[in-house]
Amino acid sequence: MVDVVSTRLQEVYAKWEARTNVDRNEDDNTPRLSLDGLRRAGQQSQRKRIQNREQSRRIRENALLKIKETELFVPPPKEMSSFILQCCQTCTPTSRGTFASMATKQHQQLEKNMFQIDPGPGLFSKIFSDFAFIYNRKHYDYPRVTKTVLNDERVKEAIKLAAMQTAKSENIPEDKALAATETRTKSILSRMESCINHFVIAITGWFTCKLVPMFIKSIIVQNSQIEMIQKANERGVPLIFLPLHRSHIDYMCVGYFLLSINVRNCLVAAGNNLNIPIFGKLLSGLGAFYIKRQIDPVQGRKDILYRAILHTYVMESLRAGHNMEFFIEGGRTRTGKPRLPKAGILSIIVNAYKDGTIEDALIIPMSINYERLVDGNFVKEQLGQPKIPESFGSTIKAVWKTLRGSYGIVKCDFCEPFSLHEMIKSIENQQMRLQANKLTEKVPKFISTKTMSSSSLYGTDIVDDEYRLLVNNIAQHVIYDSGKSTAIMSTNIVAFLLLNKFRDGCTMDKLVEAFDSLRQELEYLNKNVAFYGETLDIINHALEILGPGLVTQQRQEVIQNIQGQVKKDIIIAIHPVSMLPNVIELSYYSNSMTVHYVMDSVVVSALYAALKTQINDPQSIAQNDITVLQSVLIDKALKLCDILKQEFIFCKPCEDLEQVIIMTIQNLSYRGIITLCEESYLEEELWSRRYAKTFDNSSDEEYIAENSRRKIQYKLNLDAEASARMEFLHTILRPLIDTYTFSAFTLTKLVDRSLLERDLVQEILSEIKTNIDSGIASYGESLSVDPVKNSLKLFEKWQVLDCHVEENVKIYYLRDAYDDDVAANQIYESIEIYKWINKLN
Repeated sequence: MVDVVSTRLQEVYAKWEARTNVDRNEDDNTPRLSLDGLRRAGQQSQRKRIQNREQSRRIRENALLKIKETELFVPPPKEMSSFILQCCQTCTPTSRGTFASMATKQHQQLEKNMFQIDPGPGLFSKIFSDFAFIYNRKHYDYPRVTKTVLNDERVKEAIKLAAMQTAKSENIPEDKALAATETRTKSILSRMESCINHFVIAITGWFTCKLVPMFIKSIIVQNSQIEMIQKANERGVPLIFLPLHRSHIDYMCVGYFLLSINVRNCLVAAGNNLNIPIFGKLLSGLGAFYIKRQIDPVQGRKDILYRAILHTYVMESLRAGHNMEFFIEGGRTRTGKPRLPKAGILSIIVNAYKDGTIEDALIIPMSINYERLVDGNFVKEQLGQPKIPESFGSTIKAVWKTLRGSYGIVKCDFCEPFSLHEMIKSIENQQMRLQANKLTEKVPKFISTKTMSSSSLYGTDIVDDEYRLLVNNIAQHVIYDSGKSTAIMSTNIVAFLLLNKFRDGCTMDKLVEAFDSLRQELEYLNKNVAFYGETLDIINHALEILGPGLVTQQRQEVIQNIQGQVKKDIIIAIHPVSMLPNVIELSYYSNSMTVHYVMDSVVVSALYAALKTQINDPQSIAQNDITVLQSVLIDKALKLCDILKQEFIFCKPCEDLEQVIIMTIQNLSYRGIITLCEESYLEEELWSRRYAKTFDNSSDEEYIAENSRRKIQYKLNLDAEASARMEFLHTILRPLIDTYTFSAFTLTKLVDRSLLERDLVQEILSEIKTNIDSGIASYGESLSVDPVKNSLKLFEKWQVLDCHVEENVKIYYLRDAYDDDVAANQIYESIEIYKWINKLN
């Protein structure tokens, strides 16, 4: 028997050897290497590769001086596959692919620098290319709607109601109150209305061609997206552009883009803080219509006149054929990640469709990203200092400073347009199914039951929860899609790696290796990567753009002992500036990456919370048998999503968050961070368990799904690579978790007392600062006003905090159920559990 097995193994070995030597000729008499020989040959090959890599590294390092002394070479646009984030398959299946499929018919998908102008065939065009470019743009009529708004029945009714309120509150005759109200109506409309015209657009377009390239190298848009917008424009319905808001330059980028591709410019909703002398008139001529930051001057009392005027102005502008642009986040993001929507104007557009003012509209989510933010930074605001209002003088200083700077490139990305009609019908069908199903346990989990926080702009109309839910779902879709389509700049990845992986610094070699790995991962996931070329050149360009205030570089001499030979080498050590206040600005660029890794970070943080006792126990680690039930991990992840729901939109409104978490768990399993512990059941066992435990009307499939959810187990991988990946993913959300933790800890200071909002925020910031200075908190970017205010909103929704308003000032106090140290401390512990600290080191 042994002889038979031996003979069989020799035959298999001979066949295997024949297949692995396909290049050898039959008459080749080269002696076959032994196993030792093969091993030595492999070692020599490995040493050769290391030597080649070291030589390449030295060559690149020697080139650094030349790179720094000369202007960065900008390679021509690359050939690339088209990146267009298509609209939702669930909510807009008909719109999906309608425009994107048209746009991807080109044989070569190129990026276009919008500053590169085609001079045209004529001699005059070639000599005066800028003038010819502007002169040849298509002329559009931009009708004014002021008279139509004044004659609208809604506005007239609002004038009568406002006059009656004024007469009653001020005890004056009704005719006098009516005259004053009519005067106020004209004043509001004169300050609000846009004076858009083609001449101002053309002149501004010419100045943009001349001045903007002085501080921005290029505005990049993909040709496929340009064609997509042009095709959408041919539909003959209003185009609604909804960009994420990062900079005041956003207005210019969208307007110049539409001018360049011969599409009608938009009316742009702008805050009245921008209506400053000279610049305010200029922006109005470019399409801006101004709305108040605070629509209701008296808290708790609606300004029905202003709401009616704004509502009617937007409706009539759509009826007149204007395209529309507004920032659905409200203001500019101060943290670098998308903000939750404020969809007041979107509610007007939805109403314009529902009452027949427009037959349809195409919604176009979009994003604009910058290698370096032109507006400077928001560090002072995040540290609690009040925002400095815009003025003519400050604007002149900002323009002068901007012209002297260098901010790299700007990347504009447009998602596939979707039909507003189709989206509304889809969500209404979901709501009808929700109403038809009376049992709450059978309510589809992807249908949110919460209402919007932003108020409607209807004047006197009553808005029900179903309508708010409809608008909220559309708004969340737009924010989610725009965030996913945002271009990833080289500065984003460098800041992301330095803050989350190399916070204590690293060599250039390690940064290049990590950059390459992350780049490959993003490209594999089909993310919108906005850079190309040699990694070393990309990193050095990013470091130059970020500047020494955010990242420091040092050349260090290192003595190495290689095979008994002492050798001196020069390395470049790179350190993020992780001290306040610089780290807050650096985190702004890093946070653009967070949206792509937030679910991974949520699940890993939940994993730490579920295994907090075992993962810091040397005995459990020695046994290498740390397991967690999938149901426990899901519950912890859902709780963390609830904590951070003011910071992120974790999934589309039509998606089940629990299913998204399960998919994330599976992805982490594929990456080897956790390992699935298989556990199976026979059909008879499932039937018996089902029969024994339940006699309700639950279907077999529901029981099996729930049973499998409870029984699935995962084992934690404790090797070095998996542990490093887990720590990296946890660090992404750790600064936010710290902020919420300290905010919850400060609730104990509200026991038996109340505080003004600004005083409570300062108390929390002071607590965070004290912990950072003492070394208890390790992340300076935790000291940020926006997440602190979001945490207070969370505690209000949890009904832990309550507030009342006096003279437009919020006063916070604890509800009765939490107005003691024990109850307040429970809130702190429920959040603190997600902070992992390695106690074994």
